[in-house]
Amino acid sequence: MEYDPSDEEHQAIMEYLISEGAATLEGIDEDGEAIYQFDMEILEEVMPELHAVMQEDMDQVLVDLYQKGLIEVSYDEDLNAIMSISEQGKVALIEAGFDLDDSEEL
Repeated sequence: MEYDPSDEEHQAIMEYLISEGAATLEGIDEDGEAIYQFDMEILEEVMPELHAVMQEDMDQVLVDLYQKGLIEVSYDEDLNAIMSISEQGKVALIEAGFDLDDSEEL
């Protein structure tokens, strides 16, 4: 089933996610579609199935960018992953729906 933002069920889900603090309406795009930002920690609590799908999608985008050489991964002395991304990779992330803040690290 394809997502239809005018569908009552999808509207009810988004209203629920907003009421729980798992999503916020950030604006409307040039096509008149709603733009939402998700709090992934809250989303995992209130709708774990959607969280899992979104996490899988994000992971796939990052793996694809890594395979294209647009993301580099290094590790610190505690084996924490440190990711650096090229400008071309940042553009690809934005096009994939990521909200990047220049002050954020990946």
